[in-house]
Amino acid sequence: MSDDAETITLAFELAALERLVDPASVLRDTRRWTAHLGIVSDEPTHLVRKRARDYGLTPDFLPGPRDRTESLAKIKRQPEHDAERFVLVSADESLRPAAERHGWEFRGIEEAAETAGWRLHDGESDEDGDGHSGWP
Repeated sequence: MSDDAETITLAFELAALERLVDPASVLRDTRRWTAHLGIVSDEPTHLVRKRARDYGLTPDFLPGPRDRTESLAKIKRQPEHDAERFVLVSADESLRPAAERHGWEFRGIEEAAETAGWRLHDGESDEDGDGHSGWP
């Protein structure tokens, strides 16, 4: 990242990552242009940590014992995650008002994928057998 590059803290909602065909590749690419990268979810932290490991991500932040909205507010207040922009990539449009209320730019996973050239799974079915049962 160059010295004059804009700093970005980016949070992926776990459900958005799971819509990607190759989340590990997307996270590697995203890590190159973000200052801080992590995951928010309403799922228990140990499950989110497991998914992050599955994707090869050592996150700068995880949701902790709080819901997505509380996580966004907490991350924004932490000086170690300070940035010029805070961006949330989410699969849940209903999260938009809360994200924007806490100073995050909201990007739907479809919009983000189209802009960045990421491939999404076609539907809700899990044909490749890589389903996530919720167990670590």
